Amino acid sequence: MSSLLSSMSMGTPTSPLHPAHPASALVSLACLAAGLALTSSHHLPIQFAGLCLAGASGWMSWRAHGRMRRALAQAAHSEATWQACLTGSQDAVMVLQHRRDLMGRFMGYQVTQANHQAHRLLRTDGRPLAGQLLDDVLPEGQHRSFHQRVQQAWDSGQSQVDEQAVHAPNGDTPPRWLHHQIIPLPDGIVLVSRDTTEVHESLEALREQETFYRTAVDCLPMAVYARSVREHNSGQYIVWNRQAAEIMRLPPEQVLGRRAEDVMPAELAQRGNQQDEEVMVLQRTLRFNNLVYRTPAGERLVDLIKAPVHGVDGRIDHILSIALDVTESRQAAEQLKLASRVIEETADAVVVTDAVDRVVMVNPAFLKMMGLGVEQAVGQSAELLGLAPLRETHLPGVDEALRNGRRWSGECLQTGAESRQVETWLSVSTLRNETRRVTQHIRVLSDISVLKAQQRELAEQARRDSLTGLPNRRVFNERLRQAMARARRQPQTLAVMYVDLDGFKAINDQMGHAAGDRLLIEVAARLEAAVRNTDFVCRLSGDEFTIILEGAGHPIEVRRIAQRILERLSQPCQINGETVRAAASLGAALFEPNESLESLCQRADAAMYAAKHAGKGCFMLSEGELTPHRPALAQQLSA
Repeated sequence: MSSLLSSMSMGTPTSPLHPAHPASALVSLACLAAGLALTSSHHLPIQFAGLCLAGASGWMSWRAHGRMRRALAQAAHSEATWQACLTGSQDAVMVLQHRRDLMGRFMGYQVTQANHQAHRLLRTDGRPLAGQLLDDVLPEGQHRSFHQRVQQAWDSGQSQVDEQAVHAPNGDTPPRWLHHQIIPLPDGIVLVSRDTTEVHESLEALREQETFYRTAVDCLPMAVYARSVREHNSGQYIVWNRQAAEIMRLPPEQVLGRRAEDVMPAELAQRGNQQDEEVMVLQRTLRFNNLVYRTPAGERLVDLIKAPVHGVDGRIDHILSIALDVTESRQAAEQLKLASRVIEETADAVVVTDAVDRVVMVNPAFLKMMGLGVEQAVGQSAELLGLAPLRETHLPGVDEALRNGRRWSGECLQTGAESRQVETWLSVSTLRNETRRVTQHIRVLSDISVLKAQQRELAEQARRDSLTGLPNRRVFNERLRQAMARARRQPQTLAVMYVDLDGFKAINDQMGHAAGDRLLIEVAARLEAAVRNTDFVCRLSGDEFTIILEGAGHPIEVRRIAQRILERLSQPCQINGETVRAAASLGAALFEPNESLESLCQRADAAMYAAKHAGKGCFMLSEGELTPHRPALAQQLSA
């Protein structure tokens, strides 16, 4: 349509029919007149010449008539072609001519012809466009640049193009976009218009879609970039999102439209080219894991996905790359693996339960302690497995500690494999989610059975004489206080006896300390064998021993016990191949209800020294026992 209109503007093939040239018509008339004049001559040659001139004139007239018919036919054909194009065109076509008033002043452009599409596009009231001024035909709000381009086409004789949005006066409806092609003619202008609103709406939708996808790609937490593989821009970056820019410290304006060799280190560029070539050959998505990228922020570990993207022609248009920085996740995985290994290898039993205290994980140490398999533990209630419930009744203070996010720790007796009682140090903590709700409980049980046994042994050692194994002075004082309390509540006889070996220093000096120690051990054994089961023998220090006699009943009973002791100690014993006889001085005191522990012990000690002064190897009862209801006569029992 545009080429036809352009040819119309140049005068062909639709140029108007012009009359025959005046010179050829005059020649034809002159020949005809001369021929007629010559034929009236009486001379035959002159008549023949006249006939020739008349024939030539007729032949020229016939030729001119033929040309006229062909020109008319060609004009009719061009007119028919123009009308067909005008009618069948999908664009609105109007022919415009200058309109002037009676004074010859220019009034505007008048529509002389308009096709059906022009009426549909520009005239909605059904009236014909022909005879209307252009300003009355075009929509309101037409920009003045359109009129300037129409005038420019008329003045320059060259086609002009104009496109603009026409807004409705009320502004309630979206603007209409009209595209105009202005073609000058010798005696007017052809205006070809089309409604490009849908095109602009599609372009706007495409721009919005592109903006959306670009924003979405920029918001992704991984680097996304793409390189073209088309011939005209092969290897150039066409996508470079924000994450890629942050990792590589390269803004998009420095990367887009350039090749990897121009912006990347040679090593990275070469590796990327090789990966792209592999994708091109296999034509499928490939994954490259654990790639090391040296970035301005340091070395990063990256998992890379490359995928071919095909164009509308079925050929690969570009290669899309998605790089996920897995440096932190790999480090976290290594830390998690290390923590898991530590839990597996630790000697402490570890139990993880859920919010309702169901077991979700245990370590080998716990299974060994409890004598269970993994399938027997996981999924079971912690209480059913023998673990202490997380309640105040079983673990005092656990509720408050866990509620405040603290760790609870304390001793706990655990029943282990084969019903063995295991003393443990239990630590309990919790894990919480974002809403501060408990999601897991963590128990760590340390077997402290050996430690507790050692503590008990040390405590027992602190209460016993390390040489003889007899209770020491501390235990003697505790037991004597208890015996005195019982004697006050329930009237009964209580006596304290002090025993001191005679001549022990001489034996120690003559035979050595080792022999003395063996003698002390033998004396301790004979003392325990000589007393009753209810009596309590202690070693105070050196060669001094004490005996607590509960329920002796009468001083005579005390003397009888003392006599047994003297008899047992007087028996000879073998030490280092030599016969040794141990002699001892014994002193005792009977407990008075209002008497203190110190007073009782002092009286017993005084009685023992009295026995020594009386000749040794004998027993003396404290003189303070001479009372009417408990007669006390100081006696001496010789060995």
